[in-house]
Amino acid sequence: MRSSKSVLISILAMLLAIGAGTIGFSISEKLPFFEALWLTVVTILTVGYGDTVPQTFYGKLFALLIIPIGVSIVTYATGAVASMMMEGEFSKTVRRRKMRKKIDSLSNHIIVCGFGRVGEQVVRELLKNGTRVVVVEKNVERLEEMNDPILYIEGDATEDGVLLAAGIERAAGLVAALPADTDNVFISLTAKGLNRDIQIVARAERPETEEKLRRAGADKVINPSFLSGRRMAMTILKPVSIDYVDTIFHDYDEEFALEEIKIAAHSPLVNRLLRESEIRTRYGVTVFAIQRGNAIISNPSSEEVLHAGDLVIVFGKKEQLDRFEEIAK
Repeated sequence: MRSSKSVLISILAMLLAIGAGTIGFSISEKLPFFEALWLTVVTILTVGYGDTVPQTFYGKLFALLIIPIGVSIVTYATGAVASMMMEGEFSKTVRRRKMRKKIDSLSNHIIVCGFGRVGEQVVRELLKNGTRVVVVEKNVERLEEMNDPILYIEGDATEDGVLLAAGIERAAGLVAALPADTDNVFISLTAKGLNRDIQIVARAERPETEEKLRRAGADKVINPSFLSGRRMAMTILKPVSIDYVDTIFHDYDEEFALEEIKIAAHSPLVNRLLRESEIRTRYGVTVFAIQRGNAIISNPSSEEVLHAGDLVIVFGKKEQLDRFEEIAK
């Protein structure tokens, strides 16, 4: 802010000096406006072309006064511009160092590779959910201009060193959201090599690439074009249902929500029938499905037994979900 103010002051001082010099030379040398302006500018900037010079005593005397003033203003302006440039680079350097320290202290965070149309939406949703995110992006101009507190690493996400700098060894998940399928395949392969336990969600533009991404290590593959087309069709066919689902998933102020809650080994729900647990009666939540290993049990019956390690997908009010999560732990 100080540097910007100094530059503004120097510009105003320069205009004032040029205006005063033009008037002074017009009077003392009886010069036309443009000739007086030309003589003022070359005098203040100490260019000295020699084509127009003061001829009268008063003109020379006026030049003696305006030259040191002009040199002082030009020197001040040069210093102000240089200071502003240096402060800009310095602030960027300080900001990046602070980000590096924050990234080094993170664990169980999500790395998002690519900050394009898809990547930015992924980051926004994760941040809304309170998830810690680190972006890996080659072109960081937009990230630097944004006021959002988004942590990022500048570099190529396909390189081991860049992923290590983003904390890949401590991360819980990675989203490969680059527009090129080949890059996402390489990122998935590299990420799994650096952290075998990391969960990877990869973007695919072509259907034939989806299986390659899975073989490379992606746990989930998302085709944005396919999902968008299906979503548009379902919005036409079932608009009310789609709007309601949107409200649940995207409106964070909504009273109801859908959550994934894991049943801990010491939970009182372990080895009990859903009927006996009375989850709906006691906690007010509805069990939509149960993930057990790689299998999904949709709309489980009341005779289904809960096991330690089951991931229960439940729907209800947020306070009800919180109470159920406490008993599940």
